[in-house]
Amino acid sequence: MERSETDPQIQQTREIRPVKHPLVAASKLAVASLLIACNTALAAAPDWVNQPPQRKGFVFGVGAADLSLGHAAASEAAKLAARNEIASSLKLQIGSELTLNNISDESGSRSEFNNNIRIRVPDVALSDIRIIKTGEVAEHQSLYSLAELDLAKAAERVASEIRSLLAQTSPAIDSTSLATALRGHYRALERQLNFQSLLSQYRLLDGKQPFNDSALNNDAERALKFFDNLLIHIAPKDEDSKKVARNIASELAAKGLQGSESATQAKLQLSMNSQRRTMERNGAHFCRIKTDATLSANTQHLSAASRSAKAVSGDPEIACQKAAEKLSKVVAADIMNTFWNTLKSPSPK
Repeated sequence: MERSETDPQIQQTREIRPVKHPLVAASKLAVASLLIACNTALAAAPDWVNQPPQRKGFVFGVGAADLSLGHAAASEAAKLAARNEIASSLKLQIGSELTLNNISDESGSRSEFNNNIRIRVPDVALSDIRIIKTGEVAEHQSLYSLAELDLAKAAERVASEIRSLLAQTSPAIDSTSLATALRGHYRALERQLNFQSLLSQYRLLDGKQPFNDSALNNDAERALKFFDNLLIHIAPKDEDSKKVARNIASELAAKGLQGSESATQAKLQLSMNSQRRTMERNGAHFCRIKTDATLSANTQHLSAASRSAKAVSGDPEIACQKAAEKLSKVVAADIMNTFWNTLKSPSPK
């Protein structure tokens, strides 16, 4: 039985057919053109771009850059990309920062390498990676670099750095000066972390040689116990400082410094002075608190911070409490950053 074109079922079928919008078609055409352009550029590139060399004991990396950057900048960008490809393929650390954190749980308080004592570890020396070829496809504005890493030579260089590190004498710890002791124990942790980083790089380079790090481990264990027992006493000088102090104690504890109610038991003292400014506008209460904080050890200055924070609320005291909470975070961060930088300085400040 034939149906006329006025049959509602036929009209309904026609209505739900997808319509090819001109913008959709243009978009598909643009994507196709881009893919063709990319494939054409790769086809015109040197053979080693698509098929890097393979050689036992060596790793190769290819980098590319756009010549629109300028030839000099593109050349450096392509070389860096090639080096980074090698480092990435070996999972080498191009740069990193290891840290120490104090942890409290059911087994007690202990320190572990985590996220607060900031120690810069050695970068893998990318000087071992050589650029052996370059090439460009001018019509496609592309520049390429081919990099090569001799694993045996790189491993030996890292091994030499490890041997040099292990040959260093343990840092002297002067127990009569807290600032000197802090610096000495910090250096012990720094050496241990540097060794761990270098050893990791050495193994990734397929290095097989064993190393005796027992002296480093002993120094690091002694340093960890020292930081475990390092207490700080917070001495607020006014009511607003007390508000900040209540929050800053937990912030510092999370960063590795445990608080103490006793000034005589604590080796570190944090003095704080604060001023507040308040105003009310259309029923909203604004509070701004400024705090000056100084960290010292036996009257020797170690760190300082001067920051302010503001908050708003329908209640003036709540506004000031919010401002104090904000302020505690930035003051704690500044105090700790300056503190660790002081320990890294050539001599205690």
